[in-house]
Amino acid sequence: MPLLATALLLGIVVQAMGQGPGIAAHVARLAGGRTRASALYGWALGTAVTFCAPALLALALIGRVDAVWAMPAEFGQVARAAGWRGAIDGEVAWLLGSLGLGAAIGLAVLLLRRALGRPPMRVIHRSAAAARHASEWGGAAAIAVAAGVSEELFFRLALPLAIGLATGSVVAGLAVATIAFALIHRHQGWKGVAATGVVGAGLAYLYLSTGALWVAMLLHVAIDLNALILRPWLDRPLRRA
Repeated sequence: MPLLATALLLGIVVQAMGQGPGIAAHVARLAGGRTRASALYGWALGTAVTFCAPALLALALIGRVDAVWAMPAEFGQVARAAGWRGAIDGEVAWLLGSLGLGAAIGLAVLLLRRALGRPPMRVIHRSAAAARHASEWGGAAAIAVAAGVSEELFFRLALPLAIGLATGSVVAGLAVATIAFALIHRHQGWKGVAATGVVGAGLAYLYLSTGALWVAMLLHVAIDLNALILRPWLDRPLRRA
């Protein structure tokens, strides 16, 4: 069953990397409404169907659905071998606090530049799902939550675990999953792929260091909320000027 689960998940990765519309696009077209604000909810549903459903099916195939709420022992071994405690401790709390402080500083810089009438600092990629108006904030937030939860379930848990059980190397599974996570963002260009790869590696470390998948999910959601709502909102006044 690990081989079947691995094949299923890698198949999802391949279709997500394709040039044509993938599963998420088809679901979004069927579920989305006539307005862009409602269509964003369709994209959120499409994202969840693309990654969450296959991840849960793969975990069921290998008999490890319990891994959703309890980090697999195989991952715990990797964490201990690397010197990570596998629990939320002072070091991890410091890391999370540093990330929060960095985000606050970045927000302060953006607000200062806007107050001075200067253009925002250039970002690597502007998502097509970024909210353009306040009426789209709900849909954009739904996408952020769907992506943060389903992609962490897929790339930080199901895919590396399936590959690890199929090959006997969880480290290889974590590496392949991180690379796959970067490659599905190839529409962002090579800079975006590289940045996403670094973020993916950081989320994997966070999961292994805390033993809590929800922590990685929470950070992922925060990153996407920044990209889909906060930055577009800060940029909008300058674009309209």
